[in-house]
Amino acid sequence: MKKVLSVFIAVCVMLMTSVTAFAAEAPTLEKVEEQINGAVKYLTDGVASYGVDDALDFYIISENMEDVDKYADGFLNDVKANLDANGGKIVSSYGENLATYGAVISILIDLGEDPADFNGYNIETAFLAMDPTVEPASPSYYRAIVQGAFYCEADESIEFIEKVCDTYVEKYYTMGQGVDYYGYSCDNTAYFIETLSFAYLVSDKYDSVLEDAIQVLDTYKADGGYCFNPQYGTQPNANSTALALMAHSAYISEDMEDLDEYFDLVNGIYANLCTFEGSGAGIFTYDDQDNKSATHDALMALSYYYIDVLMQQDFEDEDPTKENTTAAEENNETTTTTASAETTATAKTSTSKKSPSTGSETMAVSASIALLSAAGVFAVLKRKVK
Repeated sequence: MKKVLSVFIAVCVMLMTSVTAFAAEAPTLEKVEEQINGAVKYLTDGVASYGVDDALDFYIISENMEDVDKYADGFLNDVKANLDANGGKIVSSYGENLATYGAVISILIDLGEDPADFNGYNIETAFLAMDPTVEPASPSYYRAIVQGAFYCEADESIEFIEKVCDTYVEKYYTMGQGVDYYGYSCDNTAYFIETLSFAYLVSDKYDSVLEDAIQVLDTYKADGGYCFNPQYGTQPNANSTALALMAHSAYISEDMEDLDEYFDLVNGIYANLCTFEGSGAGIFTYDDQDNKSATHDALMALSYYYIDVLMQQDFEDEDPTKENTTAAEENNETTTTTASAETTATAKTSTSKKSPSTGSETMAVSASIALLSAAGVFAVLKRKVK
């Protein structure tokens, strides 16, 4: 976890020196919550239940759904039945595979269950015993594998993550061009960035490739959002714009110096995404028609971006610049009024006991939220708060 600490410290420093000009450009939390809830409602419309075979769909829903309990019992019963039938292994209709394991583990944590002791089964052990170099059916499924491994408490999970990501990089990534899966695209590279952002928290191996991928991603920026691939036209679309927002919100470099610039970027991408909203809040379109694929991608992006908005609201409510001004004023007033009875040094010491602690707490809270947002450390909290 050294990497987590180094990123955390870097973000703390960045926050302490940042100007909060971005706050007014952010949407309200209520708006983003409404969009998340609208997306979930649209995607689950007509769905009676979710089981192991649906894990790759459900794990995106389960972390965003307010009333996820309506599907909980059915899913948990299906997982138990699957484990019973397969001797403690998860075997879907597509066979025993890494992506399903990762998604199941993520869902169990969302539902408050322990994948290391689920009805007497250690799903983490079964998962981590698999060959991490086996390629999933689609490289977009690497995100489920890495996230699932990231949530595992076993010591070997970090090595497992590195082997998975090493395979991802070796098989699919070309420096300066991005991810090649039936061609290069914004979407392919965005998934790559989000996935390796989890590995970035526990490993120093992926700094340069992530920096390169971010630069590649922004070559797909177009007027009004992000396009799939300029070879097929530069018209932006909801899917690519959403996935670009997801990627930028998932990753934050410890070398980043300007948080204002970061928020200007993600707020701008979010504003572009909103132009693709369809018949209701959180429902996004393809060719001007409500579309589940576009809404699915937007939901993934909004779940990250929500924390960005939360952080900006935190700054707006507790502006550190205002706090410092107030502290300075208090210091001057105290020095003046106590000069006849105390030395100036004593007065300053007395004043310093009032405001710095409050400011530090504000900075710590803001920095914590920043790290949660951009680097995906909310995963750690999901693990600990269950």
